[in-house]
Amino acid sequence: MPTTIKRTTLIVPDAGAMMRFYRDVLGWRVDYDAQFKLSGGIIPCAKPGDDVQLYMMGGPDRDIGKVGLLEWTNPRLPDPGPPKRRLGIGDVVLVADVPDMKALVEKISNFPGAAIHSPPADGTFPDPRGAGTIEYSSMAFFDPSGTFYETYYRYNRPNPEKFLIRRTTCIVRDVDRSLAFLTGVLGLAKYQDSTMQIEGMLAAGKKGDTVRFAVCRAQHDYIGMVGALAFLKDPLPDPGEKSFDYGVGRALFVAHNDDVRGLAAKIAAAGGRITRGPFERTVPKSGGAGETKMISLGFHDPDGMLWEVNQLS
Repeated sequence: MPTTIKRTTLIVPDAGAMMRFYRDVLGWRVDYDAQFKLSGGIIPCAKPGDDVQLYMMGGPDRDIGKVGLLEWTNPRLPDPGPPKRRLGIGDVVLVADVPDMKALVEKISNFPGAAIHSPPADGTFPDPRGAGTIEYSSMAFFDPSGTFYETYYRYNRPNPEKFLIRRTTCIVRDVDRSLAFLTGVLGLAKYQDSTMQIEGMLAAGKKGDTVRFAVCRAQHDYIGMVGALAFLKDPLPDPGEKSFDYGVGRALFVAHNDDVRGLAAKIAAAGGRITRGPFERTVPKSGGAGETKMISLGFHDPDGMLWEVNQLS
């Protein structure tokens, strides 16, 4: 059974401000709003009993392609300083389609802390499904917490009615190693694999750098996907063990699998780093109306990206 990626969760300094950014700028809804104590162990920076605020923001799809906004309220996590404006190994890029590029740029420009990195520019690229050439306008920005987004408006394709995150791309050391983990361990299917020169929109490397880029899908061939991108010539500096550190500014995948215990055995056999083996827990439902029981697992992929995988029990 493949692992289904439900959402990318961002560890942020102010979940309320980020909720308003997703609601007022990106047009998303609040699907979950809860304060609770962590059981600890999945996220390396967490301790049992830590108080957190979690919002789950929903876009066009009710089940996948969502974003979590997680803030430690007591104790506070260490302040990493100003939000990042350059990316490296272990960082992520949220790739999205937008309904109205002009309106999005205006809203981002007027929201405190958000910043346009690369203004809208027109271009073309081959349709990965083999259906001709896509004509588009693209723009990149940082949200107030320092997470980076690439956005596209397509002139010759339908566009979504609201901001639609198609995939989370991870900047990695070695695409082959990432693909082996994503396909061989997590059961995802390789969807795209290509080598290209970047145009300068990405907040890493420089224009003209050669990268290899691969995408894997779970249950959908357009949303809920994960990408792996590595710089081939002039590779990015390797942060070493720091890519496994977690705190404000990092992201993690939250996913589902029907056999969490079996998945844990596969990860261990592949030499993966498990942060907490399968355990039973309950989490509050939104609004405090009851609890959800699940079996959960935490682990790192080869480049330090953290995964939380849950199985309803």
